[in-house]
Amino acid sequence: MRPILFRCDASLQIGSGHVMRCRTLARELRRRGAEISFLCRQQPGDLIELLRQEFQVLALPTLAAVASSSPLEGRALYAAWLGCSQQQDAADCLAALKQAGINSAQWLVVDHYGLDASWEGAMREGLGSEPPPQLLVIDDLADRPHSCDLLLDQNFFGAATQQRYGGLVPAQCRQLLGPQYALLGPEYALFHPLVPPRTELRRVLVFFGGVDPANYTCQAIKALMVPELAHLAVDVVLGLQCPHRQAVESLVAQRPHTTLHGPLLSLAGVISRADLAIGAGGATTWERACLGLPSVVLPIAANQLPFSEALAAGGLIHLLLDPADLVSELGTIEPHLLAQSQNCQGLTDGWGAQRLATALLGVERPLRLKPVSCADENLLLRWANDPQVRERSFSTDQITADAHHNWFQAGLVSSDRLQFIGSDNQGCSLGQVRFDRLADGEDSPIAVIDISVDRSAQGHGLGGELLRLALVALENTWGSAVVAQADVLESNQASRALFVRSGFSPVLPPSHAVIRYRCHLAASPSSPTNTAG
Repeated sequence: MRPILFRCDASLQIGSGHVMRCRTLARELRRRGAEISFLCRQQPGDLIELLRQEFQVLALPTLAAVASSSPLEGRALYAAWLGCSQQQDAADCLAALKQAGINSAQWLVVDHYGLDASWEGAMREGLGSEPPPQLLVIDDLADRPHSCDLLLDQNFFGAATQQRYGGLVPAQCRQLLGPQYALLGPEYALFHPLVPPRTELRRVLVFFGGVDPANYTCQAIKALMVPELAHLAVDVVLGLQCPHRQAVESLVAQRPHTTLHGPLLSLAGVISRADLAIGAGGATTWERACLGLPSVVLPIAANQLPFSEALAAGGLIHLLLDPADLVSELGTIEPHLLAQSQNCQGLTDGWGAQRLATALLGVERPLRLKPVSCADENLLLRWANDPQVRERSFSTDQITADAHHNWFQAGLVSSDRLQFIGSDNQGCSLGQVRFDRLADGEDSPIAVIDISVDRSAQGHGLGGELLRLALVALENTWGSAVVAQADVLESNQASRALFVRSGFSPVLPPSHAVIRYRCHLAASPSSPTNTAG
């Protein structure tokens, strides 16, 4: 397999989040057989040696620090993080690749606020391989154009989440947007269904990322030292590049029931034990959410504020802009733990890295089918409300959580509904098929089909395989006399082709805009037989 290249940086100014989430994805891709190389700029706090413990790292030359007489913001700040022009950075990357003997790649992954379509085009042209590498951009800002085949933004912006990149990426670019694609380690998907909702405040986790330049860690510990909060157990975690270790150690020694942890391989353990987190608004937001941990968030960077505000507006976190307000906030938070714990756990199931790896390398087969359970409610709502799904549905309106909950709960106990989740051989859910049985007086019972596939798995033949497996399960449950039926909008060419390939035939359409397909279940369940109904 050709290499997969990553371009990302860490530093005392940038922080560690870009490198750490790329490392999570790289580990999953390597597990699937990919050859991984990182391109990283040498600078204070760069994490190059950490990456070299697992991967090949091509270190780009150190650059002189950018001096400025006033604080930098926005694009000027991110350009300073890059340290040179995009053309120079691309030239440095291509020179490092040439020296390493790497002249082609299947995918180029870029996670850097200082890079845009200019760099992306230069890298594709410079590699010059045939076919050219496909390009994945990991972004949070939606503030510049990209020339990419795939884009990931794991952040939450409420109703605006799916619209942020309009006009910034090519029309054919597949966009994976929202926390369901958050790049978390595999332990989070395993812990996700096991951690119970929080109901009582007994233990607090304090973690402000790999650097914590403003030393919010010490301010959080001081807030927890007031007498009315002295009974709480506290876990304090410091990142790899934290410059305030000595001050933190001094405060921890003064507070009873407080444990200081150095850099951890994973936060999943301390998150699972805690009842509340105090932390930043970066990538750890999604780790906490996956395991249902209520959070008081103090954003430590400007780019963390917009999605933190959206999460707070949805009742998913408690947002503070001034650490001086911590004491009063902690004194009133306990009654809200249960609701926030349940709500935030629905944001992500922890399988984001696996879904993104599927988009890059394809589905890990064999595909497995399981009946829907209570735990699948949030996942099914996300799939149903995907804008692409709504566009192809008879009603384009978004489905509310309350309406979906009532519908879903009724379906779980209905003898006239069968619904299945399709997952890969690791257990990552990638699609669903539902059958609703009708009693309309026809000779054979009708099972109306609804099918959807996660965006990450589209284009890999999953729909047809999922449908075939579901038809077998349908016959095993309701018998071979059932007629499977699908009503498809005439404009939905992809679904029409899917049903024709799967042995369905068109019958008299119910309207000029809808085409009806039917299939009798065959004596052999693996091979449905065409019927004209």
